[in-house]
Amino acid sequence: MRQPLTGITIADFTQLMQGGWAAQKLGDMGADVIKIEPPRGEPSRHYSAAGKFHEGVSPYFLTMNRNKRSLPIDLKSDEGREVALDVIAEADVLMQNFRPGVMERLGLSYEDVQQVNDDIIYVSASGYGSTGPYSDRPGQDLLYQAMTGLTSYTGRSDDPPTPAGTVVIDEHSATSIALNVMFALFHRDRTGQGQKLDASLLNSAVDLQCQEATIALNMDVDVERGRKTHGHPTLWPPYGVYEATDGYVAIGMADLHHVADTLDVDGLEQYDSEREQFEHRDEIHDAIEAATSEMPAERVVEDLVDVDVQAVEMSGIEDLPDDPQVQHNEMLIEVEHPNGGTYTTTGSPVELSETPMEVRQRPPRRGEHSVAVLQEIGYEDSEIDRLVDGGIVLVEEDEE
Repeated sequence: MRQPLTGITIADFTQLMQGGWAAQKLGDMGADVIKIEPPRGEPSRHYSAAGKFHEGVSPYFLTMNRNKRSLPIDLKSDEGREVALDVIAEADVLMQNFRPGVMERLGLSYEDVQQVNDDIIYVSASGYGSTGPYSDRPGQDLLYQAMTGLTSYTGRSDDPPTPAGTVVIDEHSATSIALNVMFALFHRDRTGQGQKLDASLLNSAVDLQCQEATIALNMDVDVERGRKTHGHPTLWPPYGVYEATDGYVAIGMADLHHVADTLDVDGLEQYDSEREQFEHRDEIHDAIEAATSEMPAERVVEDLVDVDVQAVEMSGIEDLPDDPQVQHNEMLIEVEHPNGGTYTTTGSPVELSETPMEVRQRPPRRGEHSVAVLQEIGYEDSEIDRLVDGGIVLVEEDEE
């Protein structure tokens, strides 16, 4: 079965999640992703999670590098640059998320690359954008959450600014990049014209908050937290998280009085309008929680679901494999580990009926595909041996 991007080649200079996960998403749909990484390997190969590695490999690397082939090149050498240009000349897409100016210094700018591939789709992803007052600054996910206001309305009002529990900005940026590469490929298919794409974590952080920004910037509404575990700074109860005898439950948007009747909560009849319910959200939360805290979480959920109110028990991420809907959706998959065996990771969130996502390649060992890639673009064995002997191109780690 041909996948949508079969026949598309990506020269992938990206690292970490913003670029790495974006490239993997394209690889999952059939693209041949050639991972051009430094001789030492891209940074995520060396990051532990909670001080640990999985079977000797960084779990961060495992998460973002399936369906890729590894070609480590010394890009700071003239010969290394020429090898990279030879790969790029045969590619459809170039992706990189170095700090602005790095590719220019390496002689691999958009203008440089157009000399060997004039219809290339060239993706530049960065922290703040390619130009502007912050463009030279380094940055990480937490900084963008903090500077765009996301941490100011996450959590409860008595808490300090609270970041999300995952790197939401990197994740949103990666998905946005993959989507826009598809737009650019579609445009090129129609017109024959390549183009440059410029993405940033800052832009993604703003885009992620489209609803909240529109509310805050156009209405006389303060986007601020309540004292309780409300689900959103501008929505009214019962939307929120409530304690039960053995855990917590989350209740979605619903008619307050319907929920109060179901849980035998008295005294909420006075809050008739959504405005009143929002203004008294903390008191209402306390009243509902007084009832739920006397009940097991499973019973709270059953009682509410029986009357068509959306509610679920709060779970930990370690509980995902036991969820029957997660199982049914096949959102957790087993992938071959570079050092043997398998590991569990996330699958594709979108199902395509005719061209489903496919894991064709486990995450690569560093330099595992150097020889094959160079042979495919026309290098003779003697040339490859010379590049390897000179340290310009690296081969598989256990052969060093």
